[in-house]
Amino acid sequence: MAKALYGLIGYPAMHSKSPRMQNAAMQDLQLDAMYQAFEFAPTKMNEEIQKLKLRNIHGFNVTMPYKKAIIDYLDEVDPVAKKLQSVNTVKKINDKWVGTSTDGPGFWHTIKNDPQKVVLIGTGGAARAIISSKPNGIKLSVFNRNSRRFPEHQQQMKDLFGIELQKLSEIDKDLQDADLIINATNAGMRDNESVLTEQDFLQAKSTAHVVDIIYRDFPTKFMENARSAGLTAENGENMLIAQGVLSFQFWFGQNAPEELMTEMVHS
Repeated sequence: MAKALYGLIGYPAMHSKSPRMQNAAMQDLQLDAMYQAFEFAPTKMNEEIQKLKLRNIHGFNVTMPYKKAIIDYLDEVDPVAKKLQSVNTVKKINDKWVGTSTDGPGFWHTIKNDPQKVVLIGTGGAARAIISSKPNGIKLSVFNRNSRRFPEHQQQMKDLFGIELQKLSEIDKDLQDADLIINATNAGMRDNESVLTEQDFLQAKSTAHVVDIIYRDFPTKFMENARSAGLTAENGENMLIAQGVLSFQFWFGQNAPEELMTEMVHS
């Protein structure tokens, strides 16, 4: 009998370390399952999702740019993911596709410096997930680049979280106080762009920690700029592992081998 199929949908997706991590976990726990990446352009989404239904996929992760678009194909979405309009994990339950989001809890699981003041840049699915699950007591300021959609994003942040979205050009004062600075935009995923310069990071206190939720095999420009300014910086690999552990638990109802999954991503 064929192994139960799990996977990841995204564009791009073939670079992802999720298959290596999830397949190792499945083998370790002797589950009759396999995990693979499915990469397709947005114009092919409808056709590709139908193919996955025909292949009887048991569960899958969702990455950019499909975290919102996938909702139209699901039978149920849990209240948090519905509020965020962002799903990153889907499970087939009684022939229904059920969506949830493990991004937010996964992100905060990785933060060890106990920040009091946090600056977050971005308003997309991952940013909303991080905002929604932030620990109590953290003061969070959210910024985004000014664009024609800025007023729409501003209204969205107000409606969802009661947060006043600010323009990136006004970030200076908040950077000076921040314990944690997060890039939750996709700037730098496919290019050498960064939403903050080295000069920007020089305004931050020396103990500030920087996270770019993008992960690649080499540092993003955002991370390089932070490090040039003397700050500690990490990419999204730890978040990838933590949300992957939570996805695994959602699919299989048992604890995931977190150490092994960490090893597979970092090796």
